[in-house]
Amino acid sequence: MPEIDDSEVLLRRIPKSANLFDPDSGAGLSPMAFRPNPNDTTGISLSRQSVTAPEKAAAQGREGKDYYIGKVTVGALRAAGLTVVSKPLEDDPGHVEIPELNYDNRKSDNSLEIQVKLAHELCSEVVGPFPGQKAQS
Repeated sequence: MPEIDDSEVLLRRIPKSANLFDPDSGAGLSPMAFRPNPNDTTGISLSRQSVTAPEKAAAQGREGKDYYIGKVTVGALRAAGLTVVSKPLEDDPGHVEIPELNYDNRKSDNSLEIQVKLAHELCSEVVGPFPGQKAQS
């Protein structure tokens, strides 16, 4: 996988059912969209749009649920002092992580500040919703 360029767009899957984004309200994206979950032990997950289309990123979510996709550029993340680490997965070869946001530090003041900055400043667009297609195990 080639080096991740600053111009690349990263995608964050956001469950519609969590009510973290309402396109009709004008309120913008909730910082909770970037809150690490129990699976985010080494950093929150995003996907490279150059490898994974927004619809495919959403499809990796649970079947029967819909997902919005938040977009942020690598350059914006780096300018904010965040690191983007390539961590390809079998079902998501464009998978990346932001190690500064992980499950262990999710409630720290710094983590909460980063979540707000991601939602209110760095996330350039939210698209969708698109259907999840991954069967529950």
